[in-house]
Parts: sequence; C-alpha cells; structure tokens
Amino acid sequence: MIRLNNISKSFSGTQVLKDISFEIKDSEIVSITGASGAGKTTLLNIMGTLEKADEGEIFINGKDIQKLKDKELSKFRNKEIGFVFQFHYLLSEFNALENTIMPAIIYGNNKKEAEEKAKEIFHTLGIGNKLDSFPNELSGGEQQRVAIARALINSPALILADEPTGNLDSSNAKALFDLFFVLREKFHQTFVIVTHAKDLSLRCDRQLVISDGKIIE
Repeated sequence: MIRLNNISKSFSGTQVLKDISFEIKDSEIVSITGASGAGKTTLLNIMGTLEKADEGEIFINGKDIQKLKDKELSKFRNKEIGFVFQFHYLLSEFNALENTIMPAIIYGNNKKEAEEKAKEIFHTLGIGNKLDSFPNELSGGEQQRVAIARALINSPALILADEPTGNLDSSNAKALFDLFFVLREKFHQTFVIVTHAKDLSLRCDRQLVISDGKIIE
C-alpha cells in the first residue's frame, strides 16, 4: 500500500527526516512512535501529501505521488487518503452529518448518496443517533468518531491518524483503537497512526520507531 524510498526533509537548514525507507502492506495497522520533535508528524504529512519531501520517492497504492501535479494531487488526497487528527476540526456551524459529508461533496459525489453512506458509517461507529447533533453537543469521544466518519466518507485506501487519542481519556482512547480494528475488518483500509501511547501502539500489527529523523526499529 505504501512504499517510501530514501525520504529526506529539511526545514531552515535542519534535517528533520534522514533517508527513510519502509513499506506498509495493504490493510496493515502500523504505529509510528518516538519522542517529540523526532519527525513523526512531518513523516505523516509527507505520506499524506500535505508536504513534499526534499529527496526520495513515495508510492501509495502503486502511484508515485511525488510526480503528481497540484490539481491531481489534491484529487488523489481527497479520494485516497483520510485524515484523523488530535483535534477534530469539526465546523461548529454544521451538524455531525454535514461535517462528515463535506469531503464527498468537494469530490463531486451525490449528496444523498453521501448522506446514506455517512449514516452507515455512523452506525458502525456507534453514533447513529448523533447525525443531527452539533459539535458542542457531542462529547470528546463522539467528536473524534465524527472526525473518523469524515475520514472514511470517500472510502480512502489509507487512513492517517496523528495522535488521535491525545485529547481522550484512557477509556475512550482504548475504545477508539478498538474501532480502528473494527473498521479495518469492515472496510479493509490501511491505518498509519502516530501516537505517544506505548500501550496502544503495541496493539498494532507493527511499530515503527523514529529517532532523530531516522527509523531505528
């Protein structure tokens, strides 16, 4: 699903990523751990096409994303990659259903079909009764589940999660990780999760540890 060859990245003369190479298989759940400032988020952003590497190659689902032009890249990102962040970034003026279907509408999908799919995802996530709720009416765990539904709406091949449990208590954090495995079984997506939670990362199929810009384990 993902192949990185010799990825390097610098900011203001400081090398953040140093010659990183690895592969992630289809439907794998892989964690990326490491100390703050080790380069985890930068690596995730490059995998998500939000930033470009200075050197190296990155293939997602067989496509060399470094060679895509801006318009092609935006379309690829919207369709093939779902993002879940530590902060849910739900828009307060829209309800849960409206927040969820936005990527589908942007992509040009039929609104009614997007709504039906969102309802199915909400049911899978255990928030089927929250479709009309606004973000301020949802708990932290419910807000994060809406953010996951939004990430899933375009049936992406790849889900990238950056500290998705960072604002959740231990019970909700465990429940969220449980959901990732349920979603993998149901929708067959690949998950890459940046996390500081060692106990949660050990539940993943594989752990990548980054230190000083290099994969060390």
